[in-house]
Amino acid sequence: MSLQALDCRRLHILSGVTTSSSESDAKLEETYVTNLRYAAERLEREGVMALIEAISSRAKPGYWLSDPAKAARIVQQVAHPNLRLQFDVFHAQIVGGDLTQRLKDWAPIIGHVQIAQVCTGVSLQL
Repeated sequence: MSLQALDCRRLHILSGVTTSSSESDAKLEETYVTNLRYAAERLEREGVMALIEAISSRAKPGYWLSDPAKAARIVQQVAHPNLRLQFDVFHAQIVGGDLTQRLKDWAPIIGHVQIAQVCTGVSLQL
């Protein structure tokens, strides 16, 4: 099934889980940036925006792109108009908080805001 058939306008590109300690973080980042440049260019031809999202290690242990600040820096490093940040409120709060300031700072590179409950499983009686 094609992206056109699904009428998909945004595609989340995952960084993946690191499984090897032999590869340096710098090498992993270099590979990811190269792949993102290719994907952003290719998806642009299809009218589909490429998105990356940091996923906290609490939610997905071993996920390589676990810091929202790193994700924002990578979007800026790739510097392709078709690559944007998927700002996930849950993960951003877990890793560093300060959501209002982050939204203000990263607004020019955000392509999608995902809102989820940070206090999953907490019951409050007021």
